[in-house]
Amino acid sequence: MIKRNPDPPTLSTPSTDPGSAPGRRSPADRMAILQEVTLALNSTLNPGELLDRILDSSIRYTGANTGSVALISPDGTNLQIVASRGLGTDVENEVVLPVGEGLTGWVAEHGKPLNVSDVRSDSRYVMVKEHIRSEMAVPMVLGKQVIGVISVDSSKETNFTEGDLQILTFVGAQAAQILKNAEAYDELRLKNHQDKTLVEISHAFGSALDLEELFAKVGEILNKRCAMKRSFLVILNADTDELNIELAFGMTPEEIAKGRYRIGEGITGSVVKNGEPFAVKDISTEPRFLDRTGSLVNSDEMTSFLAVPVLLEGRTVGVLGALKTFPGEVHFEADMAILQIIATTISHAVKIHFKVRSEKENLLQENRRLREELKTLYHFDNLVGSSEAMAEVYSVIESVSRSRSTVLVRGESGTGKELIAHAIHFNSPRSDGPFVKVNCAAIPENLLEAELFGHVRGSFTGAVCDRKGKFVQADGGTIFLDEIGDMSPMLQVKLLRVLQEKELEPVGSDETIKVDLRIIAATHRDLEDMVSEGAFREDLYYRLNVLPIQVPPLRDRVEDIPALTEHFLDRFRLENDLPQLRVAPEAVRVLMRYDWPGNVRELENVIERAAILSDGEWIAPEDLPDPLGRGNISRRRGALVDTSLAPEEVLGKIMDDAFQRPELHGRIWDEILGRFERDLIHKALDQVGGVRLRAAELLGIHRNTLRKKIEEMGKD
Repeated sequence: MIKRNPDPPTLSTPSTDPGSAPGRRSPADRMAILQEVTLALNSTLNPGELLDRILDSSIRYTGANTGSVALISPDGTNLQIVASRGLGTDVENEVVLPVGEGLTGWVAEHGKPLNVSDVRSDSRYVMVKEHIRSEMAVPMVLGKQVIGVISVDSSKETNFTEGDLQILTFVGAQAAQILKNAEAYDELRLKNHQDKTLVEISHAFGSALDLEELFAKVGEILNKRCAMKRSFLVILNADTDELNIELAFGMTPEEIAKGRYRIGEGITGSVVKNGEPFAVKDISTEPRFLDRTGSLVNSDEMTSFLAVPVLLEGRTVGVLGALKTFPGEVHFEADMAILQIIATTISHAVKIHFKVRSEKENLLQENRRLREELKTLYHFDNLVGSSEAMAEVYSVIESVSRSRSTVLVRGESGTGKELIAHAIHFNSPRSDGPFVKVNCAAIPENLLEAELFGHVRGSFTGAVCDRKGKFVQADGGTIFLDEIGDMSPMLQVKLLRVLQEKELEPVGSDETIKVDLRIIAATHRDLEDMVSEGAFREDLYYRLNVLPIQVPPLRDRVEDIPALTEHFLDRFRLENDLPQLRVAPEAVRVLMRYDWPGNVRELENVIERAAILSDGEWIAPEDLPDPLGRGNISRRRGALVDTSLAPEEVLGKIMDDAFQRPELHGRIWDEILGRFERDLIHKALDQVGGVRLRAAELLGIHRNTLRKKIEEMGKD
């Protein structure tokens, strides 16, 4: 379809009045007419504008009242009016004249001009308007092929002369060639336009990192170069067979959310089902256009809909579609070609998108799973230790976890202050946010500021790029500042600002960054003494000490040692696939008598070392490192005899220990007798070199009894 010009240009009026009587034009007038018509025809390469000029010139210089230009359809069967004057839009838009029918159809079929003085007397005439009395029609011939017909009409009989026919015939021949040139130029221009569009699209594919960014650029290019105000990418969900608009340009989030279809439903669903492109010039006349997103709302323009399948490995995985004001047949086909090229290229991005989305979802699921594990791991019920001192700590943790206030965890090194910080975070409303930890004593002072607050490129030697600090990384969550007492006075000032104003400035930047985080600080130092000595800011101390938690040293909760020992051994057994390894009761008692200057961390290291060095299924006292395994503790395997004490004192200590341990209540008899039984058996075996028969004789028991006792000891 030739693109129409809504405001066709007009030509100057010749010296002879075109409405004067036929035959009155002089040769000079005819020459002037021919020159001006030729000039008009060669003044434009726009096909639609050219047709308008042809028709206006023909009417003006033949003295006609109305007229039309009709082109033969590609299949050669019909004439389609592409330009008209005075016939009305109903005629131009609705009348399709078969070749060979009517005066115009006769000219198209025979390729000869006609000048009919009285149309009422010519049987070939088909009435279009009642006022027409005479008609002149000439073919537009290109080589030997008729491509169209120019016809002019008059309300007067015998209005046109042979001279008019000659001029119009000349115009028809000239117009055919110029129209062909114009169409060729238009096709070339469109191809150039298409090439430039595809070049821009290819650049977008080369620069975009993900599908969302890519489609935003593609949509912008299609809007700018192809006037596609709306474009969208529909993706097929293989699990549900549902089609959803994944990405769109020129559409609101609400409109995008409405874009849901089933396979075979509407135009979009049909494209997926058939795997074939589909286009409709006017969506208001297409019943399959569902208008789910509201594209027709407040639109009084003729809108076209274009949709092409997105194929991946031979199957349709989506649809690339667009809407635009109907541009004309040639542009319409060119737009479809561009969309098909884009759809072919974008399919690879869709494949990557599917893979990335799947991996992202797997990572999110894994992240959620790990967070749930952390919440479980650091739940109060899973913290090890049931002593009265730890019960008080758990009570405080449960209270402070629900608040947003700053927490100061205090205690000796190795008592588990970081574990307490984890428990507070993962039992708080911020548990889904990040948990960031910083050891203020482990980072040099000149680097700690940049580590905490971040820095911009070039702010100091080695700052080759911008970097977010730990405070920004912890935004929305919790930051744990371990060994806060080792922070320099300068950093104390900056930390105070974060606590008070919830804002900071990266090193080398004037930009102020707001943060929403909770600070948990920890120290083993006496902050009160540091404040009095001027080594720690008093105002910062009070800001940190809002909710203090004192973690007791291990020597003050000896009753927790058996549970802690078993906890660490469980973890070591799991990591090293040693399901049978256990700690002998004698070794546990040794652990409970030790002072533990390194607290829980030291106990953990001792258990790990002993498990590695153990050569059997039991960790015995001699497997414990110095000073636990030596001193006045006998190194006989399985025995626990303090040689510096009298026998009655040894027995008294064993009984006192048993009655003071709540976990032994209800089985003290078996526990104490079992200890002596094992010691006796080990002592007897040591005395006789491990020979069971001789050991049984030495003890005065039957050898089967000894064998049974040894088997029971192994099961314990």
